[in-house]
Amino acid sequence: MTRFGLRRRGEKLCGILRRALEENGMARRLPRRVSPEVWESAVGRQIAARAQPTVLSGGTLHLLVQDHRWRDQLDAARAILLERLNGKLGKGAVRALQFGLAHQGALDQARRRAGFSRQLTPTHAVEPSGVLGAEQLEPALRDGLLRAAEAARRRRP
Repeated sequence: MTRFGLRRRGEKLCGILRRALEENGMARRLPRRVSPEVWESAVGRQIAARAQPTVLSGGTLHLLVQDHRWRDQLDAARAILLERLNGKLGKGAVRALQFGLAHQGALDQARRRAGFSRQLTPTHAVEPSGVLGAEQLEPALRDGLLRAAEAARRRRP
């Protein structure tokens, strides 16, 4: 017998932490998904139809994006998106965004929910102001994306 009682075989730290969390009611896992409704309310229909969250892991929200152009635009507007998402999910819920290109058909459900047809990119040149009408991005988000695109353009050699 030692000074502090019987000596037992060592226990792994993860077991001790898990037991302590369970005893204090903190063992439940946080949701690892962001619902499509929350995503759409945070970023708007236009973006929700072209980018969808897959999983929230360690504060990083992984997104599937329609193509590299949208990835670049959303990456440039990262701060605005994080602010809007955290406004819906709670402060600090999303600390980073990770982008990946969506495979064929991955965004079909999001496009249907947003009221768009499967094919979003026109087959011929079209003047956006003549077609979008009420489907335009909300002014604050549009201005933020345009400022981010302009800043990205200025940085390129």
